[in-house]
Amino acid sequence: MLRTTTRTGRIIRMKNITAVRIVITALLLCCASFALEGSSTTTSTTVKDGRKVTTKVKTDNQGVTTTTVTIKEKDGTVATTTTVADKDGNIISTDDPEARARAERAKMAREEKQAALDGAPKRGAYDPIQVALFQTVMSEDLRKATVKDGVFPYLRKEFDNDPVIKALDQAHVDRYAKDRDFRTGQSRTFSSFDRAPAFLAADVYIESFAKMEQKVGVNRNTNKLASAPFLVYTARITSEYGGQPVEVTEEGFILANIEVTRKFAEKIKAAIRHEIGPGIPRDAAMFRRGTGGAAVERIDASEALRNLFKKK
Repeated sequence: MLRTTTRTGRIIRMKNITAVRIVITALLLCCASFALEGSSTTTSTTVKDGRKVTTKVKTDNQGVTTTTVTIKEKDGTVATTTTVADKDGNIISTDDPEARARAERAKMAREEKQAALDGAPKRGAYDPIQVALFQTVMSEDLRKATVKDGVFPYLRKEFDNDPVIKALDQAHVDRYAKDRDFRTGQSRTFSSFDRAPAFLAADVYIESFAKMEQKVGVNRNTNKLASAPFLVYTARITSEYGGQPVEVTEEGFILANIEVTRKFAEKIKAAIRHEIGPGIPRDAAMFRRGTGGAAVERIDASEALRNLFKKK
């Protein structure tokens, strides 16, 4: 009996060790996958009149972008420049004189715009607010549990008839989001030096995230602990005019998903009206990076004014 017990104990210990190894390995693989998913690298090459330009863009999981441009001239001369920019497009370092000059001009333009924005009259309580709703990012388990279109159509519907909060055309927003980052206006597939930035005509940007979680509570019928699947929403609401993004959350039993979605939408609207709305200028179109309901390229306002009043 003793020998059998000892052998059984060894087997149990070996199983425990194996289980621990499996858990550690899974955690390491999970961390590795997060690191990989957070970074990306793209390369593009153009050749014109014997001049070859290769652009390599690497974005890390913090949103910092390193752009390396290599130019090979027709005579074989090669020049390489590297520019590092943060997630908002501000240049951290560069050995490209043109990029440095653009960064200085952009900085001056931002300071001038912020000064004008601070002194501008603000919108009234019932003036419209233009918002861009991006498709909800769902966890994999929630995606498998929902219909093909997921939860977003139900969320978007809650914004259809609001008297103040006006959602931009969804097809237009979807096309924009597929190709561009709304924070910088830069293309996701090309270097910022290849294409001019473009922006939506929005006062507010709404990013939403949804997942399914098991919640533990007391069953009202049995008075015993039980678990149930919950729908958990999070939204990040960003103003076009600066300031920290506002986050809101909502959760509820998965079978009450329509009601949970409605409450989530109401929380988003309340945050826009009461936290972001008071900071939106009355003449919002003058301060938006995008105007006229479509994505447009950014222009240098100071240069445009100088050209306007230039003597013929």
